[in-house]
Amino acid sequence: MNIGKFSNTEIGSTYNYTVLVTEMTEKVSKTDKPFVNFTFSDGVDKVTANYFDKTEEVMMALGVYVGRVVDLTFSVKTYNNKKNYIVENVIPCPDPDAKVEKFVQSPPFGIDIMYKKIIECIKKSTGRNYDVNVPGVPDDDYSAAALTIRLLNSNKEAFCKSSAAHSIHHDMRGGLLYHTFRMVYNALYVSKVYTTLNLELLVCGTALHDIGKLTELDTDELGSADYSVDGRLFGHAVIGMEMVSEEAKKGPYNEEEVRQLRHMIASHHGSLEYGAITTPATPEAFILHELDMIDSRMYIFEKEMGKVDPGEMTDRIFALENSSLYRPK
Repeated sequence: MNIGKFSNTEIGSTYNYTVLVTEMTEKVSKTDKPFVNFTFSDGVDKVTANYFDKTEEVMMALGVYVGRVVDLTFSVKTYNNKKNYIVENVIPCPDPDAKVEKFVQSPPFGIDIMYKKIIECIKKSTGRNYDVNVPGVPDDDYSAAALTIRLLNSNKEAFCKSSAAHSIHHDMRGGLLYHTFRMVYNALYVSKVYTTLNLELLVCGTALHDIGKLTELDTDELGSADYSVDGRLFGHAVIGMEMVSEEAKKGPYNEEEVRQLRHMIASHHGSLEYGAITTPATPEAFILHELDMIDSRMYIFEKEMGKVDPGEMTDRIFALENSSLYRPK
């Protein structure tokens, strides 16, 4: 587990770190006083911190803004039984070697490597004689794999850049790619146990399950994401289904395979309560949902357990049904 600087902070202490400003918003307190709410990244962890009695205008005048590497002085207090970061001072970092890219959260694997491996997994899932060293597919190929690879390749830049979420899991530059990469590999492993699965559909549906997030989320160069208008109006499942349908119009694809891919996207959240358009009605759709749950939850485990010492437990985590996690000695 990668452990960032913020994970090692202790309540009641004050620290001086060099970090990146990824978000900055002016707000008003309950007593009608302005304060600036920051999100800082140390390259591994992201935290939010408040700078009270300050305005965004003052910060900008000091040269502190989103995308700037800064020297941060902050104290750690408690609020609702959780760590609460309070900015004591923040100034632009004078060190010319403190480059932005050093502080942008990113996956532990190379972007190009992960994308290439996803395409390879899709091709291997078919059992057909594809050249895995070629990024595309033959022009006369209208299989589920061909549709998936064409859709990914036509959106490669955005797919490799996008965060997987506004927060909670894989919320970093390249987070969507990283999330998909791990899930696709899991799909291959699961198929070795449950041999009746249609492996091509499972892997393709897994590769495309969050493709709608390319429109749902606006991810900036620092990896911070916010919901777009269409994202708020429709959600990534509807958008993803439409993307598959539009791609399918470009050739004589198998209607049943297209239907199943769209169903997998529609149902990957598992239940209506959690945002699914419908519930899984095929084995492949069911397995996709479970793989999505496993990877998103494992990311939270990895992230939160890195914040405590062996033998300790984390705070309660809302995304895990308010459970506390134990890091074994």
